[in-house]
Amino acid sequence: MPFPADEAKIVSIFIQTLLYGAYTVVYILTMWVLLTRRRKSNPWRDPMLWISIVMFVVATMHIGVNYTRIIMAFIIYRNEPGGPAAFFNELSNFTQIFGSTLYIAQTVIGDSVVLFRCYLVWGTAWVIVVPFVLLLGSTASGIGILYSFARVVPQADIFVNELQHWITAFFALTLATNIICTSLVAVRIWWINRSIMTFLGHSYYPIIFLVLESGAVYSATLTALLILYKAGSWFQYVLLDAISPIVGLVFSMIIIRIGLGITTARGSSGSDTSGHLTTAGPRIPISFAQPTRNASTLDDTVYSPNELQLRDLPTRSPDLKDEQKPASPVARVLDE
Repeated sequence: MPFPADEAKIVSIFIQTLLYGAYTVVYILTMWVLLTRRRKSNPWRDPMLWISIVMFVVATMHIGVNYTRIIMAFIIYRNEPGGPAAFFNELSNFTQIFGSTLYIAQTVIGDSVVLFRCYLVWGTAWVIVVPFVLLLGSTASGIGILYSFARVVPQADIFVNELQHWITAFFALTLATNIICTSLVAVRIWWINRSIMTFLGHSYYPIIFLVLESGAVYSATLTALLILYKAGSWFQYVLLDAISPIVGLVFSMIIIRIGLGITTARGSSGSDTSGHLTTAGPRIPISFAQPTRNASTLDDTVYSPNELQLRDLPTRSPDLKDEQKPASPVARVLDE
């Protein structure tokens, strides 16, 4: 092949190192936002904090395993028959199985977070039934991949038929889960925006764009990875190893942009001619609230003084502008 496995792994570790370095910086900012910028009496009880920690630990372990495999292939086993390329084709090797386990775990965690955000925005479980089934399917496919790695014949490459069904299913189900969940979140926020725009005067389009941008980066990477794998290209290793830090980057960037007020209900912040950070009016931080049984009402909800929570805001008619507008806590906060 014009791009053999050993060359692909050299390029992949270079790309993964660059992305991991960026992810490290973003992770530090994420921890700062979650620990100091959130209005919580005990930020250590925030599940997003622990998810961030777990995802960074998994990404760190994954790049560590990849560096170990590079050293083993090009230094320890370089004179073995077949050279480094033969080492990378030993799918039953412990480092191969362990690295794949970390990759699958990172993917499942990222998909679970997307699914959970979708549930929080909609406030009902029936909306996520299909994505949840897809998540279970991708998890089962990941387990099938690891089982096949342990049983595959020696020197069989990653493209053998025994593995193709599991790997293709894993990539396709993960891609479908992200596209569906991202679309559901964007549609829900669009519906909220449509319902409140007429009487509050604030647009959630920046939040919609943020969700779509984040989902598009990951989905585009998965699509390219699936195409390269089906084409039998070893370049798929480059994208495969890049996904682990990309999952963490996409997850963390949403927290940072909303936590720092870069993306708000009034729009994205920019800079004035003097270089100072500005926004179109006072920033209104937005967070996803826990669903409640009375999630469709506004007036009985208690909000912190400067925070708008994307609860199940509407089920109000767009014609409300012609009716008497209730003085809800949300409306009072936004009008200040």
